[in-house]
Amino acid sequence: MVGNSTTCCRLGGKAVKRGLRFGFIGAVAFCLVGVAGVARAQISVAVTSSVAITVAAGSSISNAGAFSVTNSSGATITINSINLSASTPGIFTSMTLTGQSLETASIAAPSSPDPPGTSNTFTFSGGVTLVNGETGTFSLSAVASNATPTPSSTDSGQRKTVYAGVMLPSAFGQSKTPSLLLTALALGMLLITGKLRRRHLVVLAMALILAATEVGCGNTTTGGPTGTSTQVVQTITASSGGAATGLPASLGSITVQ
Repeated sequence: MVGNSTTCCRLGGKAVKRGLRFGFIGAVAFCLVGVAGVARAQISVAVTSSVAITVAAGSSISNAGAFSVTNSSGATITINSINLSASTPGIFTSMTLTGQSLETASIAAPSSPDPPGTSNTFTFSGGVTLVNGETGTFSLSAVASNATPTPSSTDSGQRKTVYAGVMLPSAFGQSKTPSLLLTALALGMLLITGKLRRRHLVVLAMALILAATEVGCGNTTTGGPTGTSTQVVQTITASSGGAATGLPASLGSITVQ
């Protein structure tokens, strides 16, 4: 009887240890799953305004797209910065992202770099605070590039003086020598040969007057940067860990012409 009791005690002890071990493993697994669930659901992004607009050069664009950020982490978080990409940043002279929540008044953050680049970080001074369950709003605005005069393809990039004078034969007109100088040479030859007349002097005077008023006559210009750019929310940096869901999020496209 004593032997049977000892055996039963040993078997019972092993069963208890085994049960405790499995219980501990189950508790750890449950905690890990719970933590992973909080991290995945910490921040969610949703586009509230996706644009497809065409604007003129130099225009101010008050609505270049908007989105919301919802905090479901179970605690208060602060959004410190947001990164947006622009496919054709050269059509903008500036970009600004404005964020606000119930706890935080409107904060306007300029892009870095400024003027914008293909990757732009908007840093909010003091951060945008979101309590658990709250949604903050963010809106993008921009200014389209101005039309900047640039030399045409036939211009060497320097302003040239184009003299308007007596039209000489085409052989002379193709020369790079100013037509005024050629006119003066022609009159000099007339003077040497004794054939210079008063009407020739009148022509020379007219050429001098026209040359003074036609400086830069041949310079042409073209418009500034034009094209289409698509803006996309890439990353959100908050005060606590956890990846945001809903990214990347496209805010649509803007065309400058």
